[in-house]
This record gives sequence, structure tokens and C-alpha cells, in this order.
Amino acid sequence: MSKKTEISFEQALTELEQIAENLERGQLTLEESIKSYERGMELRTLCQSILAEAEGKIEYLAKSGSGETQKKTANTKSETSTRAATPPADDDELF
Repeated sequence: MSKKTEISFEQALTELEQIAENLERGQLTLEESIKSYERGMELRTLCQSILAEAEGKIEYLAKSGSGETQKKTANTKSETSTRAATPPADDDELF
């Protein structure tokens, strides 16, 4: 794999999706499948690297004035559904 700046995250993800589709169809030769798999693994590593770098930038930008990281994460489905299923104790919590 060459420099990671030569391909954007979106391009890598699109190519990775195409490789997955081609492999799922099962119409590639063994050699083509192996090469596609190898390229897919390169793209996976690239995407993970780009995402890790982006996460680092976000954490840096989220630092408070005291220098402490204010790490905020998105809710997962299970957290969201749990919260939605649990009503507030009284009406005052709604406002």
C-alpha cells in the first residue's frame, strides 16, 4: 500500500464495499479472490488508521481550558433504547 494521503476515507470505503460485493458473488477466480482479499485488508487498515487519527483530533479539540479531555461518546442502540424505555420519575425532569 502506498501513501495513505493518496486515497480518501470515502474512496477507500467505497472500494472496500465493492470488493466485498465481488467476493460475495463468488464469480472471481481463486487468484482474483486472494488479490481482492489482500486489497480489502489494506483498505481496512487504512480506514482504521484514518478513523483513529480523526478520533485523536476530536479528543484534542474537546480538551477543556484546564487541559483535561472532555471525552464524549455517542449513544449506542442499547443505551438509547434503555433510556427511551425508562420514563422520568416526575414531570419536572422533562424541562
